[in-house]
Amino acid sequence: MNKSTRSAACAEFPERVDHSFREGFAGEEHWYTDRAGGKRGMNLDTLTIRHVLVRTHRYFPRSEVVERVGEGQVRRFCYAELAEEAIRFANGLRSLGVREGDRVATLLWNTWPHLVAYLAIPNIGAVIHTLNLRLHPNDLAYIAHHAEDKVLIVEDSLVPLYEQFRDHAPFQQVIVVGDATKVPGALSYAELIQQHEPDERALVDVHWNTPAFLLYTSGTTGKPKGVLYVHAQLALAALALTSTITYYVSKEDSIVLSVPMFHVASWALPYAGLIVGAKLVLPGPHPQPADLLNLLSDEQGTFVAGVPTVWHDAANLVENYPGRWTFSPKLRLILGGSAAPEALIRRWESFGVTVIHGWGMSEVLLGLQSHVKLADFPPEKRYELLLKQGMPSPFVEAKVLTFDGAEAPWDGQTMGELLVRGAWIADSYYRGESPDSFVDGWLRTGDVAVIDQEGYVKLVDRLKDVIKSGGEWISTIELENALMSHPAVEEAAVIGVPHERWQERPIGVVVLRRGQSTTEEELKEYLRQRFVRWWVPDAIVFVDELPKTSTGKLAKATLRERFRDWKWEERA
Repeated sequence: MNKSTRSAACAEFPERVDHSFREGFAGEEHWYTDRAGGKRGMNLDTLTIRHVLVRTHRYFPRSEVVERVGEGQVRRFCYAELAEEAIRFANGLRSLGVREGDRVATLLWNTWPHLVAYLAIPNIGAVIHTLNLRLHPNDLAYIAHHAEDKVLIVEDSLVPLYEQFRDHAPFQQVIVVGDATKVPGALSYAELIQQHEPDERALVDVHWNTPAFLLYTSGTTGKPKGVLYVHAQLALAALALTSTITYYVSKEDSIVLSVPMFHVASWALPYAGLIVGAKLVLPGPHPQPADLLNLLSDEQGTFVAGVPTVWHDAANLVENYPGRWTFSPKLRLILGGSAAPEALIRRWESFGVTVIHGWGMSEVLLGLQSHVKLADFPPEKRYELLLKQGMPSPFVEAKVLTFDGAEAPWDGQTMGELLVRGAWIADSYYRGESPDSFVDGWLRTGDVAVIDQEGYVKLVDRLKDVIKSGGEWISTIELENALMSHPAVEEAAVIGVPHERWQERPIGVVVLRRGQSTTEEELKEYLRQRFVRWWVPDAIVFVDELPKTSTGKLAKATLRERFRDWKWEERA
């Protein structure tokens, strides 16, 4: 069980809250012409992170933020403290010369100071730029230069990472959370907070279209590309997360923020939780699957999300230590980032957890959900639907373009590239890079998909991963999911390898479960029962572990490089 400490100030904060908090909206009006030729006004300037800050301070001062700070230890805060510290930090940044449009970088885990930065930086008109601490130092240096970051906020535990690229970074000032002496000339986050009052006059009048958040793709296909979100896009995505047709985030939720705040803006979940007054649980530095399970059990989490590999490892722990963790009956697990196998969904459902398959990207935030229409169909179709990424969120549109450029029919079979567009979906990259990724306002996702007659999207591969063998397409995801449904298989990847006759042929790369055994021929026969014969991999190789990307996905590029010189004749 976690040992927790709660600030004594939380008890008295609600009585000290000034409910006349200055919202500071500029009131810019946006006009459209109605059918009668008259004009009507629309004020969009409440679609800002300012509004998020106002709500935390004014309506939910007692709502709780929990931060894991060590093995079995947590600290507890309230929203009133969060709002006050955000304003103090905003004043501190202003004193350092940070002004509208400046980029302030963060190199932080999912911690209290990171949540403070999520609120403080956009509310002075600056842009928060979250650096992905799992990227290579060379990529971090490139990203910091490309973004022209002015200030860096870094945790003392991540100073060794910072030191690997500090000489190639443009930062004019560094703020350290923790021991600031680790960085010569740096400022202390704690001292900066203490030196400034919670004077809201530091906050500026941001508009709905003021840039607020900059993040970069993980760079798996070339240099990382920037995605710049304005206030309204984050506000709308956060609001959409509270819809019953997406993930129904509410005041009653205890949200374990397992999605990294340094990646994909944490799906805008921190903002969604704040606008409804939910309990927010921050996993802190270096969270492991056991840490997430402890928080879910101790804080009775009702919402958690992440890539399948993380929750695969967590499921192993739950099965290996029965009774160690008790989950809320309201817990829903959102699986996204890559396609989740049926075996993983069934395992978590056996623990009494509601599983929702979803899809999004750095450029998308909130895209597709699988659970929306399950009740409309007989129970035997349930897993067929859950295995799909689902239907678009409200105000998001999706279509599939075949490889010859035609729009694919909704038949669940015709493959092509998935394109999406919507209010919070990027329609260009920062500084206009890679313009061919966007077509008439639609984002080309690079995902190969099909759409069924219900409008459900199913990802069948990535464009760079799909295998073309003898002129026919083979889905690596379908094969991987089937392999992982075998009781002896822990993890599996399928890649295409050059073949003299067929252009490409699939190879399966498999990690076995501890204490389990099987053979290559047994796995091939297992697949033959599920797929046409020419889909079945010509070879299956057993390995100890599979390489992963910085975001926990399979690093298929690494596998393709490893097996690019595969000699088929050796398999005869």
